[in-house]
Amino acid sequence: MIMKYLRDYWSTALIVLIGGFLLYRLVVGSPHPLNGAQAPPFTLENLQGESVSLASHLGKDVVVLDFWATWCPPCRKGLPVLDRLSKTYAEKSVAIYAVNIREGDTLVSRFVEENKLSLGILLDTKGMVADDYGVSGIPQTVIIDRTGKIHAIHVGVSPFGFEASLASDIEEALAQATADE
Repeated sequence: MIMKYLRDYWSTALIVLIGGFLLYRLVVGSPHPLNGAQAPPFTLENLQGESVSLASHLGKDVVVLDFWATWCPPCRKGLPVLDRLSKTYAEKSVAIYAVNIREGDTLVSRFVEENKLSLGILLDTKGMVADDYGVSGIPQTVIIDRTGKIHAIHVGVSPFGFEASLASDIEEALAQATADE
């Protein structure tokens, strides 16, 4: 009886410890291997069938790419934040795109309409751009400065100031670009 109690106690303690470590890694994070690297080039279609490329923004805009899928609950939580930021930065040389991974345009269009999203949506139907950007968990938000260098990467949606953190990184990327000019 005592052995069963101790085994259950240590199992529970181990689960709590591992869960705490994973939560810490999610909230605090660790530097992504692409931070500071040149952003991989891409060309993707938007929902209107038009091609959008990173090259078209270089030297002009800070680019924010948010990799997501309709079935992902944290993505659903983060997309309204990105939608608000896209409106906030619409006149400030910032292009914000939600890059859907491996889903069809009909499903994505319906989702966007139902959720009243107005930010730019790009379709990465084969997941190749996501692979180039090292996406291993979604949502993953990548902020690219005007020179094409990756300024910051956020994996997940933190319940502690996600919108403020993204806005701060966007502002830093904008300031960096202005200082370099």
